[in-house]
Amino acid sequence: MEVVRLDEARLPEFQALYTDFFLELRKKQGWKAAKEAYRREAEAYFRRGDAIFLALEDGSAVGFIRLSSREGCFWVEEIYVRPEFRGRGIGRALVKRAEGEVKKHDSSLYLFVLPQDKDAMAFWKRLGYDTINTIELVKDLEPTPRDEGFHTVELLGERFGIFEWKGGSFTNEERRFMELLKEFYESDGTKKEFLELVNRALEGWLE
Repeated sequence: MEVVRLDEARLPEFQALYTDFFLELRKKQGWKAAKEAYRREAEAYFRRGDAIFLALEDGSAVGFIRLSSREGCFWVEEIYVRPEFRGRGIGRALVKRAEGEVKKHDSSLYLFVLPQDKDAMAFWKRLGYDTINTIELVKDLEPTPRDEGFHTVELLGERFGIFEWKGGSFTNEERRFMELLKEFYESDGTKKEFLELVNRALEGWLE
């Protein structure tokens, strides 16, 4: 398997993969799909210069990743591997190639994930991406000054980061809770352990 940057000769292969990506997504969402519109979109992204990489198996494209740049940040717009080729490390290889491209220009790579797509969330977290602002993920490819600019919060035991705001009006109890959460997660506390602790505390309070 090799990963190559998209060129004119392989544009039809990218258009087919891009269309398959949206057909699969729309099916999960229960929405109608428009094949020809997807083919036009795929070509437009190539023409405007988006960084698009193809994964090749025996010379044929079996997956892709597309990056865009918006307001000075780099984003993964789509990543897709044909179902019969999944589980072989192709997605990971595509991400690694994309990260290498972004590191030429910036230190972070962002993406959005649908909150109901648990498989995608697990995939990105295995690759070191963190959940911020509920569903917005970022992986710092190099240390950045903003690493200390987050509060630690949680939702059902899942760790989240929220940007600190100037003049934020947290109560003392809220601040202490976030401090304890940060210490808990930095000490390798797990979601399961957190929920067990909270459940026991709530059960004790309710008795």
